[in-house]
This record gives sequence, C-alpha cells and structure tokens, in this order.
Amino acid sequence: MISVPISINFGTDGFRGIIGDNFTFKIVNRISLSLGRYLNGVSRSTVAIGYDTRFLSKEFAITAAEALASAGVRTILSNNFCPSPVLSYFVKNKTCSAGIMITASHNPYMFNGLKFKSSFGGSMLERDVKEIERIANGPDFNEETAKRNYYVASDTLKSFDNNSFEYADFKSDYIKHIIEFTGFGDAIHNADRNDLRRLDVTIDPMFGAGIGYLSDILNRFSVKCDLINEGVNPSFPGLNPEPIDNNLYKLKSFLKKKGAGNKFALGLATDGDADRIGAVDFNGHFIDSHKIFSIILNYLIKEGYSGSVVKTVSVSKSIDNICKNHDLKLFEVPIGFKNIAAVMIKDGSDVFIGGEESGGIGITSHLPERDGILNALMLLKIMLISRKNINELLNDIFDEPYPYSYKREDLHLPKKDKERLINDLNSGVFRVPFEKDIISTNFMDGFKFEYRDDSWLLVRPSGTEPVLRIYAESRNQKRTELLINTVKKEIDDL
Repeated sequence: MISVPISINFGTDGFRGIIGDNFTFKIVNRISLSLGRYLNGVSRSTVAIGYDTRFLSKEFAITAAEALASAGVRTILSNNFCPSPVLSYFVKNKTCSAGIMITASHNPYMFNGLKFKSSFGGSMLERDVKEIERIANGPDFNEETAKRNYYVASDTLKSFDNNSFEYADFKSDYIKHIIEFTGFGDAIHNADRNDLRRLDVTIDPMFGAGIGYLSDILNRFSVKCDLINEGVNPSFPGLNPEPIDNNLYKLKSFLKKKGAGNKFALGLATDGDADRIGAVDFNGHFIDSHKIFSIILNYLIKEGYSGSVVKTVSVSKSIDNICKNHDLKLFEVPIGFKNIAAVMIKDGSDVFIGGEESGGIGITSHLPERDGILNALMLLKIMLISRKNINELLNDIFDEPYPYSYKREDLHLPKKDKERLINDLNSGVFRVPFEKDIISTNFMDGFKFEYRDDSWLLVRPSGTEPVLRIYAESRNQKRTELLINTVKKEIDDL
C-alpha cells in the first residue's frame, strides 16, 4: 500500500484549512473516503452533505459526494447552499448515518473546512472523529483503491450498485419544523396589531449560508424586515463572518439610524454557516450571545422546561446566576459545541439547553446542535408575547440592568510564540493578574482563573486558528478591561 504523505489533523469542530494550501479537493476526497471506511459494515449507510457560500464550497461538496458514492454509500447532496443546522436537521429527520458540512463557519474568506454530523443531528463526537482521523492518516490508506471494493461490505454493494449521488431540498422541511417548534406563527397570530406594526427587523446573514432563511419566514408572516450583507459573496467583503461586536459595524449603524424612537427595532445576524447568532438593539448596541442565551433560558424556564443546563468554560456567569435562582444543575464543558452535544445526548441526560460564548445555542428537543436561525425566531417570539424589547427582557431577568461586563480579545500570534506562552502558563512563569485574589482555577480547556470579587479570566489558544484568545468578565467594566490589558502587557513583556 502507498503511505499517506500529508497528515490530516482535526481541530475543535472538524477540519479547516486555507483553500488551495492545506484544504484541497484531494484532502476532501481523502477525508470523505475515510468516512466511507468508518461506515463500512453499517447496513444501508446514508450520508447527507451540505455546503455554505464560500469559494468552491459547492465544488468541494460534489467531490465529497462523489467519493462517498464511489465507496458504495448512499449520498444525498443539498440542491443549494444551506446553514449547518439545516443539514443537521435533515440528517436527524431522514435518519441518515452521518452528515458532512462544507464550511469554515466564522473563519475569514481564505479558509474552508469540513464538519462531521452524527446520526442524532449534532456535531460528531470526539471518539468518532478521532477514528476517522486515524483512518485518513493510516499507513494502509491508498486513494486509488479506497473505493467500494476496498471498504464496503458485499451486502451493502448489492443495495447501491451505481456511483451517483442524489440531490434533495433540505430547506422546506426545516422551515416548516422551526416555525412549528418555536410557535412563531401562533405568536404572530395572537399578537396585538400595534405590536406587529412596531416590530421592525433587520437581518444580516453576513454574506453566509443564512441568506434567504429568516427573511423567507418573516415575509411569510408579513413581518417588516430589511436586509444587509445578503448577497452571495465568497470574499465576505470588509468583514469576518462572525456575529461579534467588532464585525457588526454596518448592522449597528443601520439600527442606530432607523431604530431611533422604535424600541421594537432589532437587528439579527448569523455567521458564515448560520449556526451562531448575534443581535443589535434599537440604539445600535450589540447584544452578545450570553444575553441571548440568558433570555431564551429564562423564557424556557417560565414555559415549564426543567432539568439541567450546559455551557462552555468561556460563557458568562449570568447563566450560573439564572440556574442558581431556579435550582437547576449546570454543567461546564470545554469549548466546542460537540462537548455540549455529548452531555445533551448522554443516557439519562435531562439537559434541555446548552450554549457557548461564540453565539452557538442549542435546544435539545429541537437538535443537540447550535442553530442561529431558530434562536433568532425565539427572540422575536419572546419579544412579541412579552410585549417587551430585548433590553427590557434582560432587565427583568436580573431585576436590574444587565450586571455583567464581558470582553474577549483575539491576539494573532505566530505558532512558536503561542506555544511558548502556553508553556509559560503551564510552568507558572506567566504572571497571572491579581494572583493573591484567585479563589479557583480551571484548566479543562485553556487557563481559567476565578477571583474573590466574582470576576474571572480565561487565556486559551484557538483550536482552529493561529490565535490566542483572552476572555474576562466582572461586574465592573473597568475591572474587565484591566484583566484583559494586564494579560496583554505580560505577553508583550515576554
């Protein structure tokens, strides 16, 4: 057999790389064939494939479909670009064996990637991804022979004796489902006419796969909405497709101009593959995912949801606060929604919602998966039935203006410097701010320090980018800024 010369290493949520460099048609073919081998022996395996609006995403998706079909796996390809949660819903709803999503999510335009989805409709679990990675890097892997006769059991061959794949509409069933799941149609039907007239939505899909989803739903119910950044443009001109404060300057400016005097004006943004959400209020102020998570969690509790909640280590203490007030158990896991999904689907789990800092929130009874489109509809529904804007909803939860000040900064460091910094943190050479005030540490994913005054700091290398992330939160903005700036100064000194 021919050995594999290039190593494929999966990151936090699948494999990503720079288009034409380490993300190529050959790599996609090899990973897809490795999934085919992993599914070897699974009776009548079916894999669904979706793709986003990035450069060559459709072509990469076709390559993946052709590779899987050649390995005797029934393969269904979306007939258009789609969000990641749309693929996930199709996988679960159609009882597929697995899914592949061609996307680099929120990464810059030069990146593309491949995410695996499990049969339950969420991110593939770590053990399964590692096995596919092992197959792809195995010394016996040979792309020339990695076809049906090499990987697929003879009984499967009899079922699929052609090398073609199918196309399908992934969108229609998903749209119908989330309208029913959220109760958005009922909320519109029962809303006061004046409230409906005041509801003024601006949608920013950030040139990504969410184009045509929220707008189609709102138009169906005659809800007034404007669109920005809504054309397909693989270069994501002028922005990175991640719905965080720094990237939503156009949406903030738009809301500041048109939202004045209308407290029910709201901006909703989704990332490159529309599984994450960010929002902007009528004043043009950014509403981060911690606040959105808080609003949706609080609403579900009022609606009678009970059980447990799961969050990643970088999520605000606002979630701890809500869980404590309602006597709910809270799990904390490493960053990556696959870690949230693993808790959601565990035998005996009573987790009904999970969320992460980067805008991903999932409701288990829908999917053990983040879904920016669903969460946008949930926010609008909650506003309608409560007759309150997004800031009033937040203030109601905490009986005061939102009490937490949260910040994240991304430092682009060469690999060598990032590795040295991690070694310094591990060895204790790195001087942690206000060390005498630390009451606990958490090193499950990065380096997290909690302080007596309820503030915390997290220093963590990204699993998908050449980036070191610094997170901090406190009940005082100056304290949050001080924690961030002290770490940055220490890094500069080192």
